[in-house]
Formats: sequence, C-alpha cells, structure tokens
Amino acid sequence: MRKPLALLTATATAALLAGCLIPERFTAKVDVHPDASFSYLFEGTAVDAMGMMKLRKQGLLSEKDQQGLAAEAQQMSNEPDVKKAVYNGNARFTLEIAGQRIAGESLRLLDMFSVQTDKDGVMTIAAKPLKEKEKSDFSQLGINVNGKLKVRLPSNVEVISQNASATPVLGIGSYSWKIGGIGVRPEIKLRFKPAS
Repeated sequence: MRKPLALLTATATAALLAGCLIPERFTAKVDVHPDASFSYLFEGTAVDAMGMMKLRKQGLLSEKDQQGLAAEAQQMSNEPDVKKAVYNGNARFTLEIAGQRIAGESLRLLDMFSVQTDKDGVMTIAAKPLKEKEKSDFSQLGINVNGKLKVRLPSNVEVISQNASATPVLGIGSYSWKIGGIGVRPEIKLRFKPAS
C-alpha cells in the first residue's frame, strides 16, 4: 500500500491525498493575519509518481489504473480544504486546495510546503528543497517542478530571516520564491511584535 500524503494540523491528521503526489506547475500562497492565524491556497497541477512510473515503463496506464486515479480525485474532492480535484489523465491532476489555520496551528501540504510555529512564537513558512537525485528522478519520469510560493505579511510582524527572490516594496506586496531549482529551500521566519 502506498504511503498517503496528508494535510497535518496540530490536532489531527486528515488523510487527503492517496499516493505520492508531486506538485508540478503551481502557485502556492500564504496570507498571514495580524492575529497569527493564516490562510493558504495551492492552485496548479500535481503528478502521481507511482502512476507516472507505470506510464513510463508500460507506455500507457491500464483502464484499472486510470479508474483508480480518477477515484482518488473524487475522494480528494470530499475533503473540506480541497476546492477542486480533477484527474486529467496520464497520472496528472488539477488541484485547488485552500484553507485557514488558527494561531499556532501547523500545516503540511503535499509533502512540499509547511507552516509551523515554535514554542518561542517564531513562525516558519518553508518549502522542501529539491535534491539533485530527486530532480534527476523527476526528469526521467517527465516531471518538471515549476512553481511559485508567495507569502503576504501583516504590519505587526518582524521578519527574522528570509531568502525570497522578491520582497515587498515599501511594505506593499508579497515575498515570493521560484520553486524548482536544486538545493533551493524557500524559507521565511517571522515573529509577531508585542501589542503596544
């Protein structure tokens, strides 16, 4: 049985995505609110790695495999944070996943993105770095990870560290990163300023 991916919260693990889904072409957004809650959105395509391996090996997926992947999309659609899950064929899905978390609650999405707050109140928003072997394996399977992460912050936040490729100008706009380069780990650490 394949290990399920999940959206993890501090209180529960909701099994969301069966199989090993790899985000492919996408935009992910995190909007942090002044009360330390946050909302998030993922829009784009994802690839079922097991299905893609079969496709590369056999040249096509069997009718049973296609039906199984379509059933996975239907199952995903039943989850509250999944706004859209469509199986496009050839082991690829179109996904829209959006939700909100309260202050201190964690998020792990598609085994690629995470939001966590430590005991000192430092919030870390990060994406998993791609290793050279992963990138090579993905390339052999015909998977090209090409995405963007955007993070919007309220004015009562102090940024401790960040490695964004673009930052807000005069406090307007978002921090943003391109995702897909080897060894690049998009990350921002922040702390909420005490109320005055």
